[in-house]
Amino acid sequence: MNIKILLIIIGSIYLGISTGCTQEVKCKKNILIVHYNVENLFDTIDDPHKNDNEFLPQGRKQWTSKRYNDKLQKTAKVISHIDKNKLPDFVSLVEIENRTVLIDLVKEDEIEKANYQIIHHESPDARGIDCALLYNPKSFKLIKSTFYKVKMEGNNYFKTREILYAYGTTKSKDNIHIFVNHWPSRRGGLEKSRPKRALAANVLRHAVDSIISTDANAKIIIVGDFNDETDNESITKVLGLKDSNSPLFNMAQADDNKGIGSYHYWKTNEWNMIDQMIISKALLNAETGLVTKEKSMQIYRADYLLHKNKDGTKVPAKTYGKNYYGGYSDHLAVYQYFYYKCKGERIKD
Repeated sequence: MNIKILLIIIGSIYLGISTGCTQEVKCKKNILIVHYNVENLFDTIDDPHKNDNEFLPQGRKQWTSKRYNDKLQKTAKVISHIDKNKLPDFVSLVEIENRTVLIDLVKEDEIEKANYQIIHHESPDARGIDCALLYNPKSFKLIKSTFYKVKMEGNNYFKTREILYAYGTTKSKDNIHIFVNHWPSRRGGLEKSRPKRALAANVLRHAVDSIISTDANAKIIIVGDFNDETDNESITKVLGLKDSNSPLFNMAQADDNKGIGSYHYWKTNEWNMIDQMIISKALLNAETGLVTKEKSMQIYRADYLLHKNKDGTKVPAKTYGKNYYGGYSDHLAVYQYFYYKCKGERIKD
């Protein structure tokens, strides 16, 4: 063997040992998905087709341009600070009024460089709040999107948020399905409102079953504010996560079991895990492509997002209560990393 070639081979081996850098490690890239209930991100313009009167300059909440711009800046700060080295590839948002607020949001200095593309549709919700998904076009190529209506048979007055669905391809050539949810609230009481969330769960279940029936290894990410916790019937029975054979896995379950949550309910002084991330088990077991190494999603709980009550309890620093507080949101954002995995690669912490 030529001595020059031999020296190159030896040098390459040494470099690989000293740096720990292999082709498999180089193949790994992070994907970050964030879900955030932003607590009523409304603009200041009157929409005659929506019940947005309280969010006007002359309305009950005195929602001025100054307060609106402050809300945009704070929302962008949360999105950008979850990982200061990387902007999220996907941002699921609920409680946004319209496309205008999304256009204003993605122009904020802290997140503008992501060039986020917007998936949004005006939902029939009585309060005029919608779901949306922002995505970085360098990370995801959208193939199609649609919105599933949640209806109540025989009740034309029932109107709620649609379930957003996006399907596309990542840089690892994975086809992924993403659902963004904001199920009906508990207004009127848990028991009275339960059937409404069951309706939403049933719509989602049919959509997921349709995907799984044609691709048992489909990579599905379901995020949202479900207004139910991980052990409520809408999740366990209707969506089917109680069934050990379910193709889905709830990444919020572990923290919920510990009493950790994303939303603090003042009446009971308890944390609720109503913001959840549910994935198909294919994302836990994949041999190649997009996969996650964690079985529990993360909650972004930075100190600047919290307000200390008189009893010392720290709760989300919300924008509004009885008065204007100027906080971020009454919910905390949740997030999760996914990885591009090469065949034979073992993902390490």
